[in-house]
Amino acid sequence: MKALLLEGAPDALRRACEAARLEVVEVRSVPDGRARLAREAFALVDGRITRPCALDEELRQRVDAFFDRLHGQPATGLYDAVMREVERPLISGALARARGVRSAAAEALGIDRGTLARRMRALGLDEP
Repeated sequence: MKALLLEGAPDALRRACEAARLEVVEVRSVPDGRARLAREAFALVDGRITRPCALDEELRQRVDAFFDRLHGQPATGLYDAVMREVERPLISGALARARGVRSAAAEALGIDRGTLARRMRALGLDEP
């Protein structure tokens, strides 16, 4: 059984892992920890690794991973691709929170109802 900890984890946590006879696996960063967690099972995981990231941090990590996968090849159309991926769940989530009331969803998003209707049509979200 193993424990996944970030570098610099408190000594008390390390001692508790040793007392529980857990092999400590140490990672340098949260993204490294999440990658390791996706590949292996751990009996105990440092809460800082499993804590949800702020949206900007999550997006930055995903964009960095995207560029890493390109291995130096040029990227084109990234802005449009990201906007398509983000806009659909944003609008769907606003509509769900507003229980389908488009005017309330538009207000929550800070856009006009007409703009919401156009974006929903463009994303195929206006179908029953």
